[in-house]
Amino acid sequence: MEQTSLSPFQMFCVVTCFIVGTTFIMLPNATISDAKQYGWIVHLWSAFFGVLIGLVWIYISRKHPGLSLVQILGKVFGKYVGGIISVCYIVFFLQIAAWVTRNISDYMHITMMPRTPPTIFHLMALMVCSYAAVKGIRSIALVSIFIVPYIFMSFWIPYTVMLNEWDWRNFRIPGDFHVWQAIADTKYALGFPFLETVACMMIFPLVQARLKTAVLSGTAFAGIQIALSVFFAIGILGVYRSSHLLYPEYTIFREMEFSSFIEHLESIISINMLLVVFVKLSAIYYFAVTAICQVFSIRSRAVVAIPLIWVISAYSLLFSNITENAEWIHDYLFIYYVPFGVGFPVLLLLFTWFRKERSESAA
Repeated sequence: MEQTSLSPFQMFCVVTCFIVGTTFIMLPNATISDAKQYGWIVHLWSAFFGVLIGLVWIYISRKHPGLSLVQILGKVFGKYVGGIISVCYIVFFLQIAAWVTRNISDYMHITMMPRTPPTIFHLMALMVCSYAAVKGIRSIALVSIFIVPYIFMSFWIPYTVMLNEWDWRNFRIPGDFHVWQAIADTKYALGFPFLETVACMMIFPLVQARLKTAVLSGTAFAGIQIALSVFFAIGILGVYRSSHLLYPEYTIFREMEFSSFIEHLESIISINMLLVVFVKLSAIYYFAVTAICQVFSIRSRAVVAIPLIWVISAYSLLFSNITENAEWIHDYLFIYYVPFGVGFPVLLLLFTWFRKERSESAA
């Protein structure tokens, strides 16, 4: 475990960036397509789900103070079973890192630099994040403190400029809203990004005070931001157009005009949005490196972090295009995330209670 500590506000910013991350890029058009004008409500109940499952993770962490996720697994399940599950989590972290890396390259390739090979984006992003992982979570947290308020302003001020395009009729499309059917159709919004946040258990022991407040408020704040972005996209662009655009937010930024001589502000704002994505990638990179070091008793993070650049870069090419990636998210992501975000944590909880009862009965 890294010899440092995080303040509650630092943890709040890390969780916020981790959840917002690529969600602004990947989810709005999908949820609007599936839930129409109620797409923003999907993200509200997803945030509520994220808060509930976060309570489980915090409870487990408090039952094993001072231990990260993989250390808790080793303590509860033993060296071998716990080690196997820990390796599964390491692969899980690396997969998230690979998908985030691919999201960065797809976004840059489609919107700004169509002639640049995706691998160039992969290597550039991963080299920076590898360095951040070696420097430690405190460096990443300090950057997130700067990023959160800055991105909040640079993201929402342009939305206010586009309010002259607002049309309330975009929310009056005929059709009944069936809650359970909508939840079934948009279950991927529960997994991505809220079940990914289980990775933050790797740094729970570093927060010495108000861990519950920091994590849950960060989850709720990020979920509300995502819901508001979808709400604005529907009000400004409409349901039909938003659901057929790959990046609705980028389109809003591209079409706004401050004056006749200031153009293409979408490039500047897009770079600002990518700063949040880089914080998420740096955090998940750090979690993977730290988990590997703890499971295999490696002291130097650099020994692990540098080779992972090539592993993650290669893994990010798993999907042939962004459409295949989006289809996988829509159809399979929630099912894949459930064992890591819900299954193993619940098992940890049950085994913790069982061992406690056995120790009390033996006494």
